[in-house]
Amino acid sequence: MAKLNGSFQQQQIAFGRYLANWFATLYADTPALKEFKARPVAEAIKWAPARMIDAAQDMLEQYRKNENGAAGASTKLPVVLVAPDDDFVGTGADWGGHHTERQMLQIDEGGSWYGHRELMHDRRFQVVIIASEGDTAKSLAAQLSWHLKQLRNRYMDAVYEFGQYQVPAPMQLEGNRIDWMLVRTDGIKNLKMLAADIPVKCTVPLFDAPADGEQNDGTDNAPPGYPLTQVVRMQQTAGLGVDRWKDGDEHLSQ
Repeated sequence: MAKLNGSFQQQQIAFGRYLANWFATLYADTPALKEFKARPVAEAIKWAPARMIDAAQDMLEQYRKNENGAAGASTKLPVVLVAPDDDFVGTGADWGGHHTERQMLQIDEGGSWYGHRELMHDRRFQVVIIASEGDTAKSLAAQLSWHLKQLRNRYMDAVYEFGQYQVPAPMQLEGNRIDWMLVRTDGIKNLKMLAADIPVKCTVPLFDAPADGEQNDGTDNAPPGYPLTQVVRMQQTAGLGVDRWKDGDEHLSQ
């Protein structure tokens, strides 16, 4: 699992699981799709290193040179290639985009207290479908479009890791429609490539805890939280004219 703070691999993991769920629902309406559906999902859907519209044929050549798995089994068509963008674009206010102020919270009820901030950003995942003939390519595109339109499929969770904790944060599709573009394959016969961008709104939690050597709450939690301090309040006992000290509630020491 990817680590929190500075790593966005967990979003790719979430989108990969999303596509794996789609793969499990596929209806094989062409011979090529029947073979595609019979493969392990890791051989049918693969990550590409960068966005691919401008280099689709290069991505195809890299795929054909893939040496993972049994000979010939990992480079069959059809195949679905997926690439995340590497831009960072903050989510706008029209989508409720926010960058929250730091506050203290407990991840588990009754547990340690940690600093917490939250931000939202937009991310695009590009999906390229490559098939030997148009019917199979269009069927895959149509079935993924249908999957995206289902209300239950509008959301997914990216699971962030902070010490001993796994914290889910939502990712939401920007819309329920994607438009597929035919990618030209100059000089390559009997090949159909369809590409589409899928924009997603991502929420990212950011936690902090006392650094090594700093005072902490003394728990066995990993990491230990911020220390608590005992607040002492002075109150006067009625009728006696004597000031007494009374222990108050525990509060965070910051």
